[in-house]
Amino acid sequence: MDLHLHGDVLESVVERVPAADLAATARVSREWLRAVRAALRRRPRRMPWLVVHLQGRRCSTAAAYDPHSGAWLTMPHARHDTPSHARLVRAASGDRVCALSVSGLAVARDALGKDACVVLKAPGVWRVDPLFAAVGDRMVALGGACHLALTEGEDASVVEVHEHGSWTPCGPMPAALRETTGWASWFDPAKKQWGPTCSLRPDVAVSTWGLAPGRAGAERLVLFGAKRGGEQAESRIVVQSWEVDGDGLGMWPPACDVAQQDTMPSEMSERLFPHDEEDQEEMSPSIGVCGSATGGYVYNVAEPAVGAVLYELRDGMDGGAGAAVERWEWVPCAPVVEAEPLGRVILACSPVGLHELQLGRPAAQ
Repeated sequence: MDLHLHGDVLESVVERVPAADLAATARVSREWLRAVRAALRRRPRRMPWLVVHLQGRRCSTAAAYDPHSGAWLTMPHARHDTPSHARLVRAASGDRVCALSVSGLAVARDALGKDACVVLKAPGVWRVDPLFAAVGDRMVALGGACHLALTEGEDASVVEVHEHGSWTPCGPMPAALRETTGWASWFDPAKKQWGPTCSLRPDVAVSTWGLAPGRAGAERLVLFGAKRGGEQAESRIVVQSWEVDGDGLGMWPPACDVAQQDTMPSEMSERLFPHDEEDQEEMSPSIGVCGSATGGYVYNVAEPAVGAVLYELRDGMDGGAGAAVERWEWVPCAPVVEAEPLGRVILACSPVGLHELQLGRPAAQ
């Protein structure tokens, strides 16, 4: 009797293999490698992973949450341990961890920080807490300038674009983005121009905001907001989401009603922002979000160790004015974060493929 697996039967089995075991499965033989690749092409794993970069007292490590199996995978020590001034580079293809120093900017090639880094020159303006974004083959740096390090004539609000091996200073960030909250704009690094600046406050009671990519093919963004619930509300903390037109930055649909927007289940928002009975003065919720065109994760910026909430977006071509969020799901805290609660946590979101898994050889937890 032939007990070997071949063809469609092998691919059907591989489709059910947890992500942590895909790399080992692909190394069995060339036929199994082809089966893994064929299975991933036939049934791509749609949702991005939540990646945690932990900078502890003794070392740095990373963990990744596989939304398809619902398991955390812990990675061995990164090839380049990131120092305390590590940041993220946001990109449509997935977030990447980076390390900024006087000598340069080292950007990880892969989502888990396992591969060799790409080293760029440091921006012309020294930035303590900047934002980085990759748009195509260009890198954008803005905000976080150190005023004490500015030379005569330098502007703290200047935006810099890296292309062709050097940084080019551009116009300053719009004043509304620097001085107030709830405002948004977009920047075109090719033309080095800012788009319209708009106030995104569909609910004046919301105290903190987060913006993420919207549904693929719909040219929209998803705006998340957190607020305290009223006396009649079911939840102490309410987290809602709205769709935003990606070009004009207006609410979508134009005449939207707040009641039509997506609301996170109350039991999840309560877990995301736990109440401290001993705290007499409750702080306003501080929301963070990282995502892609298929979905992402909402988290508590002040307490990332409490866990996160996964949100999955509907297909961008499936209806016009329906709810953007198709489902919510609770994500427990990564075991590596629980083991070192005083470590610095950086949350990222990115697709994780066979290449990254082969580099890391992660272990499930």
